[in-house]
Amino acid sequence: MDALLDRQSAAWDTIRTYLRSQKDRILEEIRAYPTPIPRCDAQFNHLIEKRERLVQELARLDAAATSSTVAGDSDGTARIESFIASSDYFDDDAKLRLKSTLSEGLVEPKL
Repeated sequence: MDALLDRQSAAWDTIRTYLRSQKDRILEEIRAYPTPIPRCDAQFNHLIEKRERLVQELARLDAAATSSTVAGDSDGTARIESFIASSDYFDDDAKLRLKSTLSEGLVEPKL
């Protein structure tokens, strides 16, 4: 059971690291955006929206990871797969790699 929880924890950590890197990339784009920024700047507003969606996605991840790491949760892998499938932040290749890593029992999924 500990090996399963370790794999699940590693998968959640990999997903979290990837989403945080995406958020950091967006934050850097926002910081580097040329000023002054008019309120009607669609590109800047889009960056702000992406940042907010990533914050929400990270909160959703934390809730899912917390509920799946409860001792005795046999559906932890299914929760991870469901999260991956429902996330807009992974392309099809990344989703496939993460899911196959989980099914093969590898501890360190690669994105």
